[in-house]
Amino acid sequence: MKYLKEIFRGILIGVAGIVPGVSGGTLAVSMGVYDKIIHALTHLTSETRESIKTLFPYGLGMIAGMGGLAFIIEVLFVKLPLATSLTFIGLILGGFPALKQKADLGRTGMKGYCTMVVIFCVMLIITISGGDREGVPGLSEAFLAGEGNQISVILCLLSSGFIYAAAMVIPGVSGTMLLMMMGYYQPILASVNRFQIGLFTLNPEQIMAEQKILLPCGAGLLAGIFLCAKMVEALLKEHESITYCGILGLVLSSPVVILWGIPISETNLIEIVSGIICMAFSAFLVQKLG
Repeated sequence: MKYLKEIFRGILIGVAGIVPGVSGGTLAVSMGVYDKIIHALTHLTSETRESIKTLFPYGLGMIAGMGGLAFIIEVLFVKLPLATSLTFIGLILGGFPALKQKADLGRTGMKGYCTMVVIFCVMLIITISGGDREGVPGLSEAFLAGEGNQISVILCLLSSGFIYAAAMVIPGVSGTMLLMMMGYYQPILASVNRFQIGLFTLNPEQIMAEQKILLPCGAGLLAGIFLCAKMVEALLKEHESITYCGILGLVLSSPVVILWGIPISETNLIEIVSGIICMAFSAFLVQKLG
């Protein structure tokens, strides 16, 4: 029974980990398993057997949770891109008060404000200088076809996996939010779904084709989990407020970054209004759930 409970907790963390704006780390804290998971990660080499025994049910549950929700989210992005993006922005901004409390701007003062503003401006500059990201969702197809700069894409996929993993171990921070802001969330999501379809239909060619995206991303994810766990743990222990000030800058820039490239002028009024309502509701929901 205990093992099944751990798998179920892993499923919940996995579901939280794939929804932009929702923090799997925070959910792990609320369920009282965060410290146990971090300890297992940081002591994997010294306590290998016990660490693997601890991590396996949570890892199994996370894979199941992420895989099951991936299909639904991809369909929403295809059918209702603006409304879906606005809903996720609401989830992200809804956590702002809690993050602001963690940042403790009153204590950090000018140093904290400067950190927040710098991160905010950097994200806007990167987004605007990147131009129209309309072609980003087609990254998977171009990459699988051997088009474009393959080395550059591989490095981007490695870094996206690394960043996602680093964000996973910080309570209150959504790794998928960062992927979404980078423009890699939807391509990776689509690749995961094609991989799952390949498994369900016993299509080895499709399974192997998706490894061009999933392998570098997975390698970055594993490297990030094991290399960043101790670093982030130490960073939060020694410089928690400043770290969260930087995160606040990311959160404040998220509406512009996420909506950049979406043809809002071509979207019908019903989707715009419903998206705004969903954004307000999701922000309210996150605040109430704490």
